[in-house]
Amino acid sequence: METIWGQDSCEFKPERWITEKNMIRHEPSYKFMSFNAGPRTCIGRQVAFTQMKAIGATILYNYNFEMVKDHVVAPNVSIILYMKHGLKVRVTSRWPLLGGIGD
Repeated sequence: METIWGQDSCEFKPERWITEKNMIRHEPSYKFMSFNAGPRTCIGRQVAFTQMKAIGATILYNYNFEMVKDHVVAPNVSIILYMKHGLKVRVTSRWPLLGGIGD
């Protein structure tokens, strides 16, 4: 990974995807090894992206997210907004269980 993304490749640095003009930085697809690139690009790539979007939407539809009490929310000074101490949330189901094992 370091040969492609540099010494800080394992660090969470969302600003690496933003240009000096605050635009999204384009990276060639050959740098993303999961799907390869060029004439040998994975034929399931678009299916995988669609599945990821569907999973994200399903999680948001089925669960409530609320801030953990007394968690300090402080933004980190950066081009991209992210929290200095993370963003701790409590996740609960939106739907009550309807007759499960042990009922």
